Amino acid sequence: MSSFFLKFLKIYVVLSGYLLYNKIQGSVFDYLKAILKPYVLFSACEGIFMGELFKKHKIAVFVNGWSGDFLELILEGIRKGAQKYNVDIFVFTSYIFWGEAGPQSMCQLNIFHLPDPKDFDGAIVLNNTFNIPDERERILALFGKSGIPMITTEVPMPGMAMVGTDNYGGMHDLTEHLVNEHNVKKVVYIAGIQGNQECAVRKKAVEDTLAGYGLSIVDTIYGNFGYYQTSVMMQQWIEKNKELPDAFICANDLMAIGAISTLHKNGIEVPQDVLVTGFDNIRYARTFYPAIATVSRQWDLLGEQAFDTLADQIAHPDPEYSKIYESRFIPSESCGCTASEEDRDARLDTLRSNYANTNKNEMLEIFFQDMRVPMSKVENKEQFYKAAELSLGVHDFVGDDFCLCTEPLFFELDDESYPRRIRGYSKKMDLIYGRAEGKSLEQRTFDSKEIYPGYRYEPGKSNLYIIAPLNKMEFIIGYVVIRNDPAALYDLRLRKFVSDIDTLFITVRQYIFSQQMNRKLKEIYMTDFLTGLYNRTGCETVLYSFVEEEKRQGNDTMLLFIDINYMKYINDDYGHLSGDLAIQATARAMKNALPDNWLLGRYGGDEFIAVGRFGGEGFAEKIKAKFVDSMKKVTSRLKLSFMLSASAGYSIIRPDDDRMVVDFIREADESMYEEKEHAHREIEEHRRNK
Repeated sequence: MSSFFLKFLKIYVVLSGYLLYNKIQGSVFDYLKAILKPYVLFSACEGIFMGELFKKHKIAVFVNGWSGDFLELILEGIRKGAQKYNVDIFVFTSYIFWGEAGPQSMCQLNIFHLPDPKDFDGAIVLNNTFNIPDERERILALFGKSGIPMITTEVPMPGMAMVGTDNYGGMHDLTEHLVNEHNVKKVVYIAGIQGNQECAVRKKAVEDTLAGYGLSIVDTIYGNFGYYQTSVMMQQWIEKNKELPDAFICANDLMAIGAISTLHKNGIEVPQDVLVTGFDNIRYARTFYPAIATVSRQWDLLGEQAFDTLADQIAHPDPEYSKIYESRFIPSESCGCTASEEDRDARLDTLRSNYANTNKNEMLEIFFQDMRVPMSKVENKEQFYKAAELSLGVHDFVGDDFCLCTEPLFFELDDESYPRRIRGYSKKMDLIYGRAEGKSLEQRTFDSKEIYPGYRYEPGKSNLYIIAPLNKMEFIIGYVVIRNDPAALYDLRLRKFVSDIDTLFITVRQYIFSQQMNRKLKEIYMTDFLTGLYNRTGCETVLYSFVEEEKRQGNDTMLLFIDINYMKYINDDYGHLSGDLAIQATARAMKNALPDNWLLGRYGGDEFIAVGRFGGEGFAEKIKAKFVDSMKKVTSRLKLSFMLSASAGYSIIRPDDDRMVVDFIREADESMYEEKEHAHREIEEHRRNK
């Protein structure tokens, strides 16, 4: 009997018994799901169904990471759903500001190109977190056409089922409370971004409710959903208006906090002088003073519902499905009411942990400042790994399980050669540094389809992976993956970490290429353009240093001195081009004859020196003979019209000999005196017979 048949039989027996007992008709799955929570029966059936639904054991979640408080609540709800069925969650987050444009934001969007839809059972798009239309459009272009089930939250998207909360009802109840309980008549509305759908619904709720009492909004301020922008616009409004309204109704809590802070700076107290309300019920609103009267969207429940709806969509696809959950008004101190005991406790907890949180942020800043010192000497990715192990390896700012992944050529290609693409990552990526279970991971190349290097599904577990882009302006660096430490995303620690890592990578890269350029310039400065050997400066810098270092290590060194015979005759009789050819031929003979690990230089004019480790008795004469033989072969091959030869002398340098290198050069020069005299006589004879 097949396993599928056994599962079907179990489901049939359980459901049949229940249906007969209750004599119900209709959609069994939907009825049980709606009625039987906390599902004594449904859990048994659901577990069987879900094991078949999530065949890849992976779902993708797309977010903008600036919405920390929202993400904490809704992702924890999604995690609850995923943990029931041992499904892994891959969260892909951008960090784009409202209205941000240009290469930085375009490169941020690249993170949405990393996942392959075919590798996931489904996706949840936290649509209301996005700050620019491109975020939604990019996800639609990549995942929307894939055919896998997708859920959008709060804001509809084409071809996706939606779950959301009622923006209208909670704001209606808030406005009615202000009018009926606090006699509010004059209202200034602080709106988010013009054209934002959620903001428009909330404003309409205020307008409709006020209209029912013969009232209307007297003015609108646009705070762009942010604390800073609201503070600026609020200050301008206070300076222009002498009379306060009864209340400022804000489209979200951050703007309410910005408004209250600015009012306080101007000597206007809330709720004594004016009332202020918010929307969203974020953690900062509950712990602020005064605690913000707000609207709860019950995001934790929304997260769990989003996962359950995704499961339903996998089983029974219906992209037209839409479910809206109620929002709930919560009165508090900023509207003149009393804060709940839960909010007062949360405020005390925040005060108690204030130092620890501040210290954590300060330590993160100090850590990256200190990290710049060891990283300032990094010249390749292997050295980066060693420096990272000494610094990143001993801190847990983003947990103890993370990976820094870079493009494979990030440290190899200079700015002009580095690709400026904004679509996707390389097929192969580098794990430049990572940690797992307290241990450093080996630096290696991996397939980017894995996303998390070495990813494997662990039966019986549900793991959470948070993936954020690494980029600086138009440079795609790579991405960071954090495993099972969502708090870093919620409190924006991840955003700080990513920003600092971006800067660190770019700084290291700039140093690597500046060092390469310096080496090239130094090489040009110390290289003889005619022969490619070290020039006089190179000899005095590199060759001299080699001799001194060998002496310090107790090694014997050999110095070979070479002088072209009768160079003046070649220049005078055959011209300076022939003289250049003679110099090049001698350099070629040296390269062919001497060991590869020897250092060679053109000491000046027609003189050359070479240094290397001395090989013992008979070694020097052997080296000299090889050069002489090489010189003959080179001149023969070139079929020169003039006679070319070179004399060679040598000096053996002992570790206990405290003379200078120039003394050894002089000694080597003097050792070939007789040889040179003989060569000159041969050349004179050749000239007379020519």
